[in-house]
Amino acid sequence: MFPQTVRAAVLDGAVDPQSTSTEVGMAQAKGFEGQLATFLAACSKNKACEFYNGGKSEATFDSLLLELDAKPLVVSADRTPVTQGVAFTAVAQAMYSDYYWPQLENALAAAQKGNGAGLLKLYDDYYQRKDDGSYGNELEAFLAISCLDDPGATSIEQVDAAVPAFIAAAPRFGANFGYGYSCALWPVKPATKVDANGKGAGPIIVIGTTGDPATPLASTRKMAAALEQGVLLIVEANQHTGYGDCINTAVDSYLINLTVPVSGTTCKS
Repeated sequence: MFPQTVRAAVLDGAVDPQSTSTEVGMAQAKGFEGQLATFLAACSKNKACEFYNGGKSEATFDSLLLELDAKPLVVSADRTPVTQGVAFTAVAQAMYSDYYWPQLENALAAAQKGNGAGLLKLYDDYYQRKDDGSYGNELEAFLAISCLDDPGATSIEQVDAAVPAFIAAAPRFGANFGYGYSCALWPVKPATKVDANGKGAGPIIVIGTTGDPATPLASTRKMAAALEQGVLLIVEANQHTGYGDCINTAVDSYLINLTVPVSGTTCKS
């Protein structure tokens, strides 16, 4: 909207600016599904994994989630039980970076034994719940901005109708992503959509990460392509966003000295 005010800009973990919110949600469901499959497959091959289960981590995970749906785990009387939904949110939190995978291994193994505290902790981290029971305000801001940008489905019926497609795209995570009524029930009309093309702003760096579940690399590529002078940088890592890793030198040189890196530059975390 204001390209003349841009000296330098970096978008880390971007989404396709032309996609609808439903398409973004579908891409995210596939992204989290893929990372979960990677996590479970690695666990099945590693006897040291706490959720190894004789090399059957995938099947055991599916069984555990069904059990939690039938009989949620109560951690304490004043907290939500660890339902299937809580568990999927906890797993999603751990998929943001493989740094959390050992914590998830421990939480799933404990849940098998009837202790849901580990999953509840990851669930709380996702919603930024503090020890005093208060929450961060990021979620509220995210919902308000997202629903004003593009609410996607505008009724409960439209949300429900899209769920089978979500499940087909992501058998484990699909329903968890598909059943979301926040924007369908949002009381404020969406704002006029802006064409994000960066025209007149000069080179804009877009960072993508190969194992990013929340903003998959395929979507980040589309953002870079949509910009008039988009410059794509790729980090090979299982994490959401790439700055703070091997790409720092290239990004810092651009931000400080306006040295534009070669588009397509890739580094390994």
